[in-house]
Amino acid sequence: MAFVHGKDSVVYVNENNFSTYFNNADATRTSDVAETTTFGAGAKTFVSGDKDGTVSLTGLFDATADATLQPLLGGADFDFFLGINGQSGQCVFGAGNITNYGVSSPVGDAVATSIDVQSDNGLFNGAVNFNGTDTTTGVMGSVVDNGASSSNGFGAIAVCTAVSGTSPTHDIVVEHSADNVTFTPLITFTQITGATSEVKTVSAGTTINRYVRVKNTIGGSSTPTFVGFVALARTN
Repeated sequence: MAFVHGKDSVVYVNENNFSTYFNNADATRTSDVAETTTFGAGAKTFVSGDKDGTVSLTGLFDATADATLQPLLGGADFDFFLGINGQSGQCVFGAGNITNYGVSSPVGDAVATSIDVQSDNGLFNGAVNFNGTDTTTGVMGSVVDNGASSSNGFGAIAVCTAVSGTSPTHDIVVEHSADNVTFTPLITFTQITGATSEVKTVSAGTTINRYVRVKNTIGGSSTPTFVGFVALARTN
């Protein structure tokens, strides 16, 4: 058993690393249940419903971070990523909206901030498949073997923090395979030409084959380079 210290956690809002502004993150996944108890039953029965997810962040106020976070309140969805044990391990990610943004200014302490996020289309618990710098077209990271196919949903997030080169383009595709030989596209991200992020999902009911990998096609000249990470989450 290997425990993980919270100091290694990282928080991204879209393509921005906000880890230095927060000191606590709570990500909660829930599922609705509907009661199906009928007359004569000796105990209540239920069926599962829709899944949901929320995120709560607390930390220290900073004007630079505030300028990015405040406009997200009541705005469009943004991408959220929490690396539980850094940027290369287990993670929670999704898209959502800020529902609460608070600032606390005590007379005897540092000004603090708090944020509540409501996920849109649920949160995903997964793992980072690739993290670092890529300059070569081909498979990024390693092939993930789930042991069997599944059909309960799938999610992926691609975060690009920087690119370089002349007219760089990066096309990232999540592929799946039944035999680890023939792979077909499962998720295709929007072509990356600069710092950006994107969350893509596959709805429940779609077969996700046993093997999954991430493939990158790089275009441009003068050594086009992608810097960032890709995380995958299969809902089993």
